[in-house]
Amino acid sequence: MTTEAQAAGVRWDLTPLFADTGEADRALAAAVERSHAFAATWRGRTAAIQPEELAEALEELGEIDNQLSRVSSYSALRKSTDVTDEENRDFAARVERSLVEAINELRFFELEWLELPEERAAELAEAPEVARDRHHLLSKRRYAPHTLSEAEERILAERDPAAVSAWQTLFAQETSTIEVPFDAGDGETPHTIDRLLAYVHDPRRDVRLRALDTLYDALEPHAPVLAHSYDSLVSDRLVIDRLRSYGDDPMQQTHLRNELDGEVVRQMMEAVERSYGIAQRWFELKARMLELPRLALADQYAPIGEARGVDYAEACELVAESFDGFSPDIRQIAEGFFRDRRIDAEPRAGKRGGAFCAPVAQDASPYVMMNFTDNVNDVMTLSHELGHGMHFTLAHGRQTPHSAYTGLAMAEVPSTFAEFVTFDHLLATEDDPGTRLVIAAERVEGSFATIFRQTVLARYEQRAYALRADATTLNADRLGQVWLEENHRYYGDSLDMPPGYRLGWAYIPHFISTRFYTYAYVFAKLVALVLYARYRQEGEEFVGGYLELLAAGGSADPATLLAGVGVDLADPGVWDAGFAELERMVAVAESEA
Repeated sequence: MTTEAQAAGVRWDLTPLFADTGEADRALAAAVERSHAFAATWRGRTAAIQPEELAEALEELGEIDNQLSRVSSYSALRKSTDVTDEENRDFAARVERSLVEAINELRFFELEWLELPEERAAELAEAPEVARDRHHLLSKRRYAPHTLSEAEERILAERDPAAVSAWQTLFAQETSTIEVPFDAGDGETPHTIDRLLAYVHDPRRDVRLRALDTLYDALEPHAPVLAHSYDSLVSDRLVIDRLRSYGDDPMQQTHLRNELDGEVVRQMMEAVERSYGIAQRWFELKARMLELPRLALADQYAPIGEARGVDYAEACELVAESFDGFSPDIRQIAEGFFRDRRIDAEPRAGKRGGAFCAPVAQDASPYVMMNFTDNVNDVMTLSHELGHGMHFTLAHGRQTPHSAYTGLAMAEVPSTFAEFVTFDHLLATEDDPGTRLVIAAERVEGSFATIFRQTVLARYEQRAYALRADATTLNADRLGQVWLEENHRYYGDSLDMPPGYRLGWAYIPHFISTRFYTYAYVFAKLVALVLYARYRQEGEEFVGGYLELLAAGGSADPATLLAGVGVDLADPGVWDAGFAELERMVAVAESEA
């Protein structure tokens, strides 16, 4: 592992998936051919299907899905690290076209399953032959009221690359290729969006302020295109919602995907908003600690004191050690990412921003992408993504291709829990007082960023969709106004937002890729806080049950999965327990200060 600045040379090795795009193309062609063969064998048989036949069909479907997932993941991974490369773009186009063909061929099976009478479907799902996929079969039927005819579904799938993917690609190209000169004190060099954002953790206030101003100036000429991309996607999604009878709530589709009751989400978001004062009190205290009359936006993540730098090699070791303290099995999973070069951490032009962990396929290992910039916060990002990695690894080992994956909300619980494990390890092992203070503050402020700021983002999306539903175009000015208003509800008078922050919405990929993605983070953080409180109380007794939760994957809905570890989503006080744990973390940070 390298110790050079900013993870230089830390790039993943995708050859375990495919040697090159040629091999991937051949695998894709085979999977498409297999989908045609499946359709020829099984079309029209679902109405009279027997349990052993259903099990056979599900096994075949799972194998085809696994083949398609491996190829599509390979394409997405290549493209994420260089969205400007012509070969990557051409390959992605071929993959999209073939995926549409395969999905169209396979769609009949789900549609025929949804057409079965409720009693017959329940009888088949209860058969022992399909026990491992029981939840998958039953949960699919929640989409029955929103599923169109096979011909209509085929038409919608055919139009998707031009109507959806094209706008998403345009957004990615615009944001990933932004590179502007910036001098952080050692000479002017080109900076990407992620490099500029990393300076919000810099101890030098002038650097923080200038970095954000530089970012917003860089975004300004791109704002019309970014706004139009979002406007086009929101408009299209609302049309599809009407066609699918989702009603007036644009969140309904996300609730179904997450298998969460909309009322649970509503109560959670309202509970978060009632707790905005926790963050506002912290911001006021932090202003006094920084000897400022009031924080600026660039100050909210400023280190209190001065933290030492953390290079990539040390970050890997810190995360591995923290996982080992929770479970040696989890450390082994993390070390597999390092050993097999399944992490791309080097920031560079053309690479997409942010971070993610891709599950790839059930018979393949997951991969992590991030942009490592040598600060303590990057250690948490690495831990977070490896938390996803442990979840995917354990679920793949236990579940079928149909039952391995959860919705977004549950998917974020293991990654968030992993962060808490790493935070406590850092606080327990770090000797430098300044770094300890920064770590304690960042744990609090990271929780704020997830619980409070992600709620702000969800509220922003709700208002944007409401505007578009009322035939109001989402231009940059309107989006900026909504953005500032929702952020002011959170920050109140505890923090000053610069005028350029009206473009704070412009570079966030979740709005473009998956609507209302962000409330899943809120849910996951609060659930993880409750689980972590149990871990602190129960110690090793907690570990086995928690690992079973991860291995369960998506074999049940979130309420059922969490009930197994003592979390009752129907309990009105479930969120209070999470906020109590957050208050404890704030108290620790105050004590360190």
